Amino acid sequence: MNISSITSDISGCVFDIREFSLFDGPGVRTSVFLKGCPLRCVWCHNPEGLNALPEILFSISKCIHCGSCKDVCPLRGNDKCLVCGKCASACPSQARRVCGRFITPMELLNEVLKSQPVFEISNGGVTFTGGEPLMQIDFVVETAKLLHDKGVSVAVETSGYSSAETYQKLLDVVDFIFQDVKHTDDAMHKRYTGVSNKPILANLELLKTSGKTFVVRASLIPTVNDSQENLLSLAEKLLDADNLQGVELLPYHSSSGGKYSLLNLTPPMTFQEKTFGDEVLEPFRKHGLPVRLL
Repeated sequence: MNISSITSDISGCVFDIREFSLFDGPGVRTSVFLKGCPLRCVWCHNPEGLNALPEILFSISKCIHCGSCKDVCPLRGNDKCLVCGKCASACPSQARRVCGRFITPMELLNEVLKSQPVFEISNGGVTFTGGEPLMQIDFVVETAKLLHDKGVSVAVETSGYSSAETYQKLLDVVDFIFQDVKHTDDAMHKRYTGVSNKPILANLELLKTSGKTFVVRASLIPTVNDSQENLLSLAEKLLDADNLQGVELLPYHSSSGGKYSLLNLTPPMTFQEKTFGDEVLEPFRKHGLPVRLL
């Protein structure tokens, strides 16, 4: 591929890049967290990924009330924040920081290639997550092309909430997919995520016939989607998926609630943590589906 053919005006909004990730696909990977998500899951553990644009995170526990932030603020703190970052740069206690930055595919390529020797040794690569990578599909597609040109594999973790056309663009450029399924019942899905699951389940059918290796991930939220009925329904939707590598069940943890305070938000809902056992694995095992509890 001619690298100069990559569109130069495409950029993505990234809020974190984590090296040496061990649970985001084959081998050792670099995980790229993209901002913006169309879902509003009431248990969301990455609220800083919901907004599609950069924003200021503020830790009141670190604030020493010195006033440095107001001194440098172009708006003197009296109007809607421009997210210029001056307050974060001036803060002596690092109570403020900018969450999110725009980056081009080429810039991201150069950052992640620092780990290429590790990718080669471990058969790893780069995983896009979020937020929701499908909201920045053009950026993901162009960056994936660059990564493939360098021999780096590309994985994506996605809710699958998009048009079929957008989802197909993803299938065309990735090597591995983590497909999240929040709930198989549409009414329950709308209640707890704010959107219908119909596009997600339709895209799951596309994925099953794509030939792409994939894993289904389901967060186990007590009283929401941990019922035998829902888990059995999910298992039945995967019976004819020859390219399914397995199912991963992720128990709910409340520890992420602290992130909401950095955005001056209150967690939409909190749930009682629960210890799960073989009972959540049985609906999949009885159908011969590989499954594990993380």
